[in-house]
Formats: sequence, structure tokens, C-alpha cells
Amino acid sequence: MIRIYYNNGRVLQGVVLAFGDRLVRVAIKDSDDAAEFRLVNRVWVSEDCEVVRLDFVEPPAPLECGGAGLLETLFPSELRPLPVPRVM
Repeated sequence: MIRIYYNNGRVLQGVVLAFGDRLVRVAIKDSDDAAEFRLVNRVWVSEDCEVVRLDFVEPPAPLECGGAGLLETLFPSELRPLPVPRVM
């Protein structure tokens, strides 16, 4: 998770899609397009050449599954793939 703070007070939330040496690509909440931010002279700059502050936020802790694995919680038992017997 990431928060993007603009100088005019606007704050956007999103998810980091890619993080490179001097580039961050973010899927912005409630937006159809991803945004890119570049690190220029130690400040992050938006595609519209606005200086922004990026705040990387830790995602919330995952919910407990009660002993079941992730696949077991996503698919009912009748839709789970059958184990493949090994011949060798």
C-alpha cells in the first residue's frame, strides 16, 4: 500500500505495481489508469511534473484461516482439484 501526498493537500491511496531504481508504478484507488512517479534530485515527481511525497504503508495482517490453507478457503470442496497419483 502507498499514499501519495500532493502539495495542494490531495491524498491518494494505491497499490505498488512496480518499484525500480528511480520509478514507482502505482494502481490508484478508484482510477482506471496506473500512475508513474519518478525520483528526480531526491524528490518524487508525478507524470504531471508535480512534486509529491510517497508514504509506503504496511498492509494489514492477513486474517486467520482457522487451520485451512488458502486454496481450501477460496474453493468449496467439490471444486477443488483432485490429487494426481504418481506412477514413478
